[in-house]
Amino acid sequence: MKATIEIRSIKDICSGPKIDLPHEAGLYAFWWVGDRDTLLSSNRSIILKGPGGRLVNVSYEDWWPEELAYPCLYVGKTTNIRRRFSLHLKRGCGGRLHDYHPENHKTPPKTTSCQVRWGIEHIFPEVSEPLEIIENSVGFSYRTDFGENDVAERFFQEDLLIGTWRPWFNIDSER
Repeated sequence: MKATIEIRSIKDICSGPKIDLPHEAGLYAFWWVGDRDTLLSSNRSIILKGPGGRLVNVSYEDWWPEELAYPCLYVGKTTNIRRRFSLHLKRGCGGRLHDYHPENHKTPPKTTSCQVRWGIEHIFPEVSEPLEIIENSVGFSYRTDFGENDVAERFFQEDLLIGTWRPWFNIDSER
């Protein structure tokens, strides 16, 4: 049985400069809603710096749980859903923002907040307009209802969802 999660398209959320999302704290996820074969034929290798500066090769796999309707790309928590969404995509910046290393080494991100934009640019190094891929093939979901102990609940739920949904762009190496 597929998980029922309300996933909105990026085009639905973004109407010109307006972003139709709340300014509330919560958890969020970015999803690949485009053609799955396109995603799986992308650059699925990345070399990260591991313990002691040793290079570690990581392969993005088709390891998502079958109950998910779409592959999850990133899970995060925030104090402001709308602002965090905007920081991830950097929609006001056309073209590529990140260099691509020909041997798949992780290149420095433009900011510490643009994991989804960076990830799309890494797995599709030949694409000159990554925002087009994001607008056409990436979806977004969020949750803001965590009750009285919301900080603790968001903390534990983020870790649980990363472990369960196995999003590619959350992978980092140990240091």
